[in-house]
Amino acid sequence: MALVRCPKHQVPYNDENPRGCPACAAEKEKGGQASIMKELARRSRTRPAPREKAPEPDSKRPPTRAPTPRPAPGLPRPEQPLVTPLPALLETVEEPHGFIHEVMSGRRWMGLGAVAILVLAAILFFTSGRRFVQQPHPAEVEPTEIRPLPFDPGTPINMVFAVLGTQAPSPHPDDPRLTRYAFGAELQIDALNQVIYAITIGVPNRSWQGLRVGVPEQNARGALALLGTPHELPSGVLDEPESVGRYFVYPSLDERPVRTLRAEVRPPNGCLDVFVDLQPRSIGVLLDGDNRYAVVGRGEFTLDWVVTRVRVVSRAIRGPYAAGVAC
Repeated sequence: MALVRCPKHQVPYNDENPRGCPACAAEKEKGGQASIMKELARRSRTRPAPREKAPEPDSKRPPTRAPTPRPAPGLPRPEQPLVTPLPALLETVEEPHGFIHEVMSGRRWMGLGAVAILVLAAILFFTSGRRFVQQPHPAEVEPTEIRPLPFDPGTPINMVFAVLGTQAPSPHPDDPRLTRYAFGAELQIDALNQVIYAITIGVPNRSWQGLRVGVPEQNARGALALLGTPHELPSGVLDEPESVGRYFVYPSLDERPVRTLRAEVRPPNGCLDVFVDLQPRSIGVLLDGDNRYAVVGRGEFTLDWVVTRVRVVSRAIRGPYAAGVAC
């Protein structure tokens, strides 16, 4: 048995050793293991991965929504399109650069301002014109709503309280000797020493001896004829209505012309003077800007004279509504 030296590694070894040089044998083993590992790695890459078994759905648990994928860090987030009905509206416009397209494009605010101006102009145009409102004066009432006054001048004021209710007195604006009892704005009782001096009716639901507000002139003359001989007091020149468009108007209800009828009641029937004011019936109000006109007719018409106030005055007491004592 002789020792020999490996010419490559200079390692002495026994010539009878079947492996030969130990260093050479170690290199061969390492090379073989490396080739085996490479082959295993290559085979593992080519072999398909085993499929995982999907979990069985649980009937008791609600289904979960899949998570929304998020963009990788550092990458810009994709813009989500805004779903609105505006694109459908823009598609209905024939011209691609029409007014609506300009409103919703870069000139959006300018277009919206123009639309607002047009809307306001239309509102002003339709509201600033003449407008007629049906509002008759005197107002019409049902016959069942009319209540007659069962007292006359010269009776005690307690009779009024029994019919209309107790009312606190107030000073008379024309004569300090008189006391006024107001039952609303248009029904007044004036008294002197707790005795009725005058009755003034301006509401359509109260009447006295068949006279009330709202009846035509012919009916008023008939009711006055039952009390005494009616005659008309001088009233001067009566203003004619103005023409505004197709309406005939007066500046206001108070500026309508007034005609007065009077009937004298003397003993043995009493000692009274009955005054009835007549004015053209107003059918409504005409609104023309800041003006409010009282409309008395439209088209071809004639003035409809109706009663607007009834006043019954005692002539046995000296007061502001009649010239002295008559009986």
